[in-house]
Amino acid sequence: MEQYQGGWEEISQAIDEHIHLMMERYLETGNVFRCISSKIGFFPYSQCLRKVLADKDWDRLNNFIYQENCFRSLCSLMCGDTHYWALLDMLDALAVGNMKTLDLLIPYKTEPVTHIFPVYRPATNMLIGLWRKDSSVLDYAVPRAKKFASGKRPQWERAVVAYLLAVYDKNPREAGVQLELLCRGVMRTDFDADSDKVLFVPAHGLYQLAACLWDEELFQQLPMPNHKIFSKEYAIWRNTQKVHPELFTKYPEPMINSILTNPEIEMLKQN
Repeated sequence: MEQYQGGWEEISQAIDEHIHLMMERYLETGNVFRCISSKIGFFPYSQCLRKVLADKDWDRLNNFIYQENCFRSLCSLMCGDTHYWALLDMLDALAVGNMKTLDLLIPYKTEPVTHIFPVYRPATNMLIGLWRKDSSVLDYAVPRAKKFASGKRPQWERAVVAYLLAVYDKNPREAGVQLELLCRGVMRTDFDADSDKVLFVPAHGLYQLAACLWDEELFQQLPMPNHKIFSKEYAIWRNTQKVHPELFTKYPEPMINSILTNPEIEMLKQN
């Protein structure tokens, strides 16, 4: 694969193996979603992230993250009866500009979900209200988010919700404080050391949320975190370019490419 030459041999090998297993599984099942099994896993993201990030080719990095997001979002869209579990997938989609999938993931109304990771409920409710511009959802979500943010959950969880409240309040200074606290908090958790603690993509997603919802003058007042898991260079690129994410690497079977980038096809088939 010529595009991976120049010190990218390890990436080439990992992706070639991934493509081989995907094609084998697709021939067995004839179904893209069923290709994503414990045997296959997702796109080989953790193995390759450091190398892609170090290259500082931001378009390629964005496409790399996008491909992982396509895989994980497809699983979130196809599994279960709620998308509240997919909060981090929503934030990753925001980070890379995967807007089609984002719109499929974010519910239109709050749901009475139970047995869910604690931060996902108040954060998703806030995201619904902000993204859908639904004041009735925000009337419900804001007081509950404030209660959560002032509680005793781990710092990164409280920071996510407090950041969303700051976006709602159009308070760039407070949003910047919370984004910094989020990055610090992630380093004290069991997030993946080979991926999340290299580049915490959900933090970039939260940053992009403000870029989408605020006017340019207000957004320019939002400080970026001074932390190693947030790439200021990538964030600047992301907001100074017209980003049209594409798969980092494509599969010999066109249907796989189509469904990863247009997951509604697989959702319609399931229904």
